[in-house]
Amino acid sequence: MRPSDRLGRKSRRKGFALPAVLAVTGVVTLIFLVAITALASLTAEANSARARMRFLQRALTAEAALSYMAATEPMRANGLSVNDVRTFSDYGATPPETTSSGLPIELVRLDGRPYIMDIDGPLVVRLQDQAGMINLSSLRGPPLSRLMEKLGVDASLRDTLAARYQDYSDLDELRQINGAERGDYTDGGPPNRPLLRPSEWLSVLGAREAVGRRGWAAIKDKLASDSISSVININTASPEALSVLLDLTEDQAAAVLREREIAPLLSINALEAATGAQPAWDYEQIYTFPSSALIFTLRDTRSAWTYRGRLDLTPSGLEQPLWIDQTELTEAPRRAVADTSNAIRLPYAPR
Repeated sequence: MRPSDRLGRKSRRKGFALPAVLAVTGVVTLIFLVAITALASLTAEANSARARMRFLQRALTAEAALSYMAATEPMRANGLSVNDVRTFSDYGATPPETTSSGLPIELVRLDGRPYIMDIDGPLVVRLQDQAGMINLSSLRGPPLSRLMEKLGVDASLRDTLAARYQDYSDLDELRQINGAERGDYTDGGPPNRPLLRPSEWLSVLGAREAVGRRGWAAIKDKLASDSISSVININTASPEALSVLLDLTEDQAAAVLREREIAPLLSINALEAATGAQPAWDYEQIYTFPSSALIFTLRDTRSAWTYRGRLDLTPSGLEQPLWIDQTELTEAPRRAVADTSNAIRLPYAPR
């Protein structure tokens, strides 16, 4: 065999081996990339789980402290009077500056404003009297229509959604005009009971498609669900509640907030004087004192987790003077942590 033939065969062998080596290297590299990606995903999930558990532990500690505060501190027309003495002659009065013990008296408002509470790090706390929220369980007629307008529901769909909501929450199988009962749902139909939590309203047939995302995000924290209570406290009501429930304009709602910041409104006449409005209100539903149910929301400044629940005070229950229900643990959109820029220090520490 000539030398040139041997060189040609060696060259052909080297040319064949190079693509094979490159192919094997690519496969191995791809396997490593998949493994690294999976490991990174598992690590992220583990970190998220650890952050959730750390936050939940702090949130439950804060929940216990808030429950003790609500059960032991005197209630005023617009909040809890911390360090005050419980009496029966100062209904709705503004708390004094100090007590005989010399401790400063501070008012913890129940209108949803943000407070900072330190539980192994800062948490943003919002306390809202349930009577100052939009109670979906008792919402009917024009107030429900005004709520759907704020949620971005088209005017042509509001009557239909109202009828479907009536069928969803009533206890019978009788279909309202334009309503929907069990046979109209693909997942077994409406439960025919009051809502367990506000977010369940989106389960009404067609509601999720009709409601605008921005509208729901803007008002969801102002919603409550309680089939027993239907009152509204004008001293803790949010601007959205004043607009939906009492049909106040934006300027009139702002006037109510300004007036009650100075002193609580203690009568319907005071509300009418502050707003200049005299609509056909249901006077039996308008209160000037908080209800026994408080909605609390805890947001983390380190992670995106949010904890929300309802605290029901039952002082007549000797074995269980309070209840906590409707608890939810959720993650904020886009993993946004709590903003503390406009929050003030919660003037309370368990004694």
